[in-house]
Amino acid sequence: MRKARFPLTVTGPLSALRRSTFDGQHRSGLCHPRQQQRQQPGLVLGRRYEHRSNRLRRTRVGRLLRNGDQHAVPVRRTPRFHCGGRPMTLSTSHRVARWCAAQGWAVHPLNPGTKLPPANCRRCSPPSSKRPNPQYIEHETTDCRCIEAGGHCHGVRAATTDPARIDRWWSAEPRFGVGVACGASGLVILDVDDHADANRPPNGDYLPGVELPASARPVAFQSGWDTIAALCEVRNAPLPWLDPPTLTVLTAGGGLQAWFRVDDPDQWHPGAGRLGWQLDLRAGRSYGIAPGTVTASGTYRALGDCRTVAPLPSWLDADLRRTGHYRKADPAQQRKTARQLLATIHRPKSEAYVEAAVRAEVEQVAGAAKGTRNATLYSAARALGRFIPTGQLSESEIEACLMAAGAAAGLYDAEMRSAIRSGVRAGMRKGAAA
Repeated sequence: MRKARFPLTVTGPLSALRRSTFDGQHRSGLCHPRQQQRQQPGLVLGRRYEHRSNRLRRTRVGRLLRNGDQHAVPVRRTPRFHCGGRPMTLSTSHRVARWCAAQGWAVHPLNPGTKLPPANCRRCSPPSSKRPNPQYIEHETTDCRCIEAGGHCHGVRAATTDPARIDRWWSAEPRFGVGVACGASGLVILDVDDHADANRPPNGDYLPGVELPASARPVAFQSGWDTIAALCEVRNAPLPWLDPPTLTVLTAGGGLQAWFRVDDPDQWHPGAGRLGWQLDLRAGRSYGIAPGTVTASGTYRALGDCRTVAPLPSWLDADLRRTGHYRKADPAQQRKTARQLLATIHRPKSEAYVEAAVRAEVEQVAGAAKGTRNATLYSAARALGRFIPTGQLSESEIEACLMAAGAAAGLYDAEMRSAIRSGVRAGMRKGAAA
């Protein structure tokens, strides 16, 4: 029996799709998976043969060798790597995770049979009234040492492209699904839902801010497929995953996820229903689900032959910006640099050491290496927080300087605020006790 190769292809009637039109755009060979395998000789997916038992394989191979037909011996095509000195055979989801990482997409595991990340370790799991946890250590997500140590606590925040870390995760649990972090991968994902029991908009506004043609009656909207079709009709545009073709995933619930590439992923924000009824956007700290992931509702499968991600179409980009999914900082209100903020901090000569301490911590944060930035930012905030109880520094001064330094190091605003506030609280307790 021949085993299906990843990426998987779905067949079957879908009234909302013109399958022949989609397939016709791939006959030129562009985006064909065999082309990608030629470009990446190290990526081998699937087996040529699959036997019911090792005994059957030995019997068949032995018969072929006795007949002298050595060229007919089935070739084992499942890649084998070494983990901890032992050969390791990759599961389907493991191969998918490595393939995604090779594209530059940061991945993290999903609990077997679900769309959710695995539970945190005992150290990172807050206790509840029904489930006490004496091993829990209170900390901010950005300060979690498990992630730095290679753990997958806190879901999408642990996403990585490191093959060694991916091998450790999926060798420990081969049934893990594959989540792809949008922001860290430079992606936004249009999620078209197909929920029959979804609540309808009370005012009948299926496409907020868009004037629908008179022929579009509310009864025609049965799912997100109808909503995106109506938007395309108004904009006189094709379905966004067809032109240009991009990686598209059919979900287990009958919906669709279309993946797009953006240049400034930090400015895009997720949201549900802003663009239209049963139309969601996954961006930033949200994640998409890679093809081949198995859930209780079914398997996520790639649609068509395209395995590359295209840029976000200009017309869809404009609609997403209109509905508040893109927030770009106003140039007139851009954050001051750390050097400019340091120039505003002047202390009397008797407290010159406070000013020197601020400068030293800002330089440490701005020059922190990747993988140590959160910890360095937290330590700096804790060191400066001890000056707050004595009135030598204010919390706003510390936050402004460290936010500017963290931005220079490449950190997200949400990450920085969480780490700074946590560190400042720790420093204030230390300063009050001194």
